[in-house]
Amino acid sequence: DKLVAVVELKGVIMNSKDVVAELYRQARNDKVKGIVLRIDSPGGSVGPAQDINSAVKKLREQKPIVVSMGGVAASGGLYAALNASKIFCQPGTLTGSIGVIMQIPNVTELSQKIGVDLVTIKSGRLKDAGNMFRPMTEEERRYLEDTVAEVRSEFVNAVVEGRGLERAKVEALADGRVLTGAKAVEAGLVDQLGDVYDAAREVF
Repeated sequence: DKLVAVVELKGVIMNSKDVVAELYRQARNDKVKGIVLRIDSPGGSVGPAQDINSAVKKLREQKPIVVSMGGVAASGGLYAALNASKIFCQPGTLTGSIGVIMQIPNVTELSQKIGVDLVTIKSGRLKDAGNMFRPMTEEERRYLEDTVAEVRSEFVNAVVEGRGLERAKVEALADGRVLTGAKAVEAGLVDQLGDVYDAAREVF
């Protein structure tokens, strides 16, 4: 009898190595009919989410990869799911959050009060963009905003291509909002409501 493999993506996504390796391992396993990728993640780093997204896209050609979303599959958690053969979630799953955030603390006033100074030696004027020990310049702000906008655009493209949605529809959702699973199904980000067992049955 053939088996269904369950690969888990849990917690903040900081590294894709283990999940990608397990997806490849199960894709090569002749005893495995298909894979359920169980996602319970609020997101994390963009690169690792893109790694998982790419692996799913390649490996679903070999055998079905069905996503089962848990309590949260937002931002990078959604990104990782986009190329699955099918996506299931619960009505109360929190997903969506299509967007990119960069937060840079600034401790200039505090460091001046306690007498801390940071000497920076750099090879280019943007090398220390985001230095928390001095105010950000307008050039640095534009550079970082452009970087965030570029990564957001990649996310939107991934949703358009992975889910087959119109760009205008995705752009309307790509303001960082979180959607419940029920709303995500309505929007086309998720295929249907169901649990991990429904996802496993879909493989067969």
